[in-house]
Amino acid sequence: MKTLKELGEHNAIAALTANLKAVGDDCAVLPLDAHYDIILTSDPLIQGVHFVPGTDPEAIGWKAAARVLSDFAAMGADPQYLLINLVAPPEQDFQTLEKIYAGVSKVRKLFDVDLVGGDLSQGSTLELHVFGVGRVPKGKALLRSGARPGDVIYVTGPLGGSFESGKHLTFMPRIKEAKWLRQSGFVRCMMDISDGLATDLRHILKASKVGADIVSEKVPKVGTLEQALFDGEDFELLFTVRAEDAADFDFQCLENLDQQFPRIGTITAQPEILMLDSTVLELKAFEHFR
Repeated sequence: MKTLKELGEHNAIAALTANLKAVGDDCAVLPLDAHYDIILTSDPLIQGVHFVPGTDPEAIGWKAAARVLSDFAAMGADPQYLLINLVAPPEQDFQTLEKIYAGVSKVRKLFDVDLVGGDLSQGSTLELHVFGVGRVPKGKALLRSGARPGDVIYVTGPLGGSFESGKHLTFMPRIKEAKWLRQSGFVRCMMDISDGLATDLRHILKASKVGADIVSEKVPKVGTLEQALFDGEDFELLFTVRAEDAADFDFQCLENLDQQFPRIGTITAQPEILMLDSTVLELKAFEHFR
C-alpha cells in the first residue's frame, strides 16, 4: 500500500480527482446561468506549513484570504464570497483569532468580497480552510490548457525570495490585472505562481501538451535565479500571448495599466519539455509530503 510520501502531492491529486466533473485549474468552473459561469475554490492555511508560530495574526488572515483571491485572479474571475472553517486547539487565545479575522476583513473590503459563513472546530494546531465563490462571463475563464507553440510567456512581477522578504504574507492578489488581461482578449492561458515558476509552468505545459524555453536573463527576480525558479509563494500571474499579438499587447498594457509585463520565454512544440536557455531544466519542484 502506497503512502502520500511515496506518491507525492501531484500524483495523489491526479488519482483522487480523476472522476471530477468540474472543469478548471486553480478553480473549478461550472455553469451558472446564460451569462456567467460560477467559480469555486478552496485553500488551507496551516500553522507550521504556511506560517510559523509567532507570525503577526493580521498577516495570517491576509494571507489566508489573499491566497484564495489569487486563485480567482488566475482564472480572470471576479471573487464574490468567502467562507472560513477555523480549526484551533482549546488553549488558543481568542484575541489572536480576532486579529486574524481583522486581516481577512482587510482583504475582503479591498476587493469587495463578502464573508458569508464557515465553521469552528477543535484540532491540534491552528488552521484556516478558506472557500471562495465567484463568477466569470460564460466561457471566458482563463485555463492552463490554452498555450500554443510560439506563444510568448509573461509574468506579472518579480519572483523568488518570498519567505525572506515576507512577501508570502503581504502579497497583493492580482485581481485588477487579471480582469484586464481576460477582457483584453490577448491572453491564451493563465495561472498564478504559488509553487515556483518552474513547477507551475510545467502545469501549463502538461495541460496544453506543449513545451517551453525560459530565458534566464529575462526572468524578473528577487535574489537568485534558483530562487525565482523554485521558491514559490510569489502569487504573481503566469500567462501566454500569441507572438503576433505581443507588441500590441505590450502597448495596450502601457495604455491601460501604466505598466508592461516581462517576457520571460517562448512556448515550444516539445510536449512537457521545459528548457532554460535552450537546455533541459532539471525536474525539481516543491511538493507536499515529499
